[in-house]
Amino acid sequence: MDWNRRRFLGAAAGLAASLAVAGCSRSGADDGGVGDAGWSFTDDRGNLIELDSPPRTFVAYTGIAGALWDYGLVPVGVFGALTRSLGSTDTSISGNLDFSKTDMVGQLWGQVELEKIAALEPDVVIVPQLRGSALLDEANLDAVKGLSSVLFVETATGNIDSIVQDIVQLAVELGADQDLEAQREDYRAARERISEVASSLKKSPVLFVSADPDTIRVSRSGFPILADLTGLGLAVVDPAEGSSVYVEKLAWEMADHYPADMIFLDDRPSSLQLDSLGTNPAWSNLPAVKAGKVGTWNPEPVLSYAGIARTYNSLADQLLAFSHS
Repeated sequence: MDWNRRRFLGAAAGLAASLAVAGCSRSGADDGGVGDAGWSFTDDRGNLIELDSPPRTFVAYTGIAGALWDYGLVPVGVFGALTRSLGSTDTSISGNLDFSKTDMVGQLWGQVELEKIAALEPDVVIVPQLRGSALLDEANLDAVKGLSSVLFVETATGNIDSIVQDIVQLAVELGADQDLEAQREDYRAARERISEVASSLKKSPVLFVSADPDTIRVSRSGFPILADLTGLGLAVVDPAEGSSVYVEKLAWEMADHYPADMIFLDDRPSSLQLDSLGTNPAWSNLPAVKAGKVGTWNPEPVLSYAGIARTYNSLADQLLAFSHS
């Protein structure tokens, strides 16, 4: 992101130091002081957003909200596919976000409740995009633009580290007041741990999948987390082609098409879970399933230092358990 901002309230010198150590820059930023007026930045669609003062309130997609929460920022509202089939709230991509501290302004994929956003009067609405496609449908997006400034954050193009650093910068711009260095060290340690575990596995193939009644979806390196794990040395099975950059769909009769010593199953509610797959012989007969080497993963990790550290440490724990069984 090309951030241009007249920073406010000192913006915590510790934060600036952490970003400098991490190799982040705010090209073109004006080092103005406390008394400066105005705030501006260019988002991931190249849109220049200018406000009279720094944003104090924001609405965000639940995954972005979970990342910003880890930096001490509380959204006034969140949106996303938040409702499970039984009516409970889906927290699979929100990390440690406390939903009692915020309002839900949309619980269906691609939609928000405009009346609720209007009532909250946020300074900015943060909308993620996947390879340029916003996670709001166009009709809702146009209406939201009439209520608030909209900031787009790309979460699927580039590598995990660059995405995480962009969100660190966003957190600073929104007024995060925490010392990030400890979180950053935990993040680096978790990535190094994955690399060490991957080396110990000696290229044992690892399959990441989602499942539905008719197909098994083999995940591809279009998911930034899988590209990152591959770069850290894990032997991730990566189909050369697929129905999208994210998955190759296979009929259950083809479930054994890609040999794997370990399988990780998508733990989001959009995928069937282990308790639903036990009666499927195509699943039960896979060598990794027979060996009890089935774990869980989330294609949409919380994109904060702490979020990636939690995700990678969980994966490392599971991989180590499988290697010792």
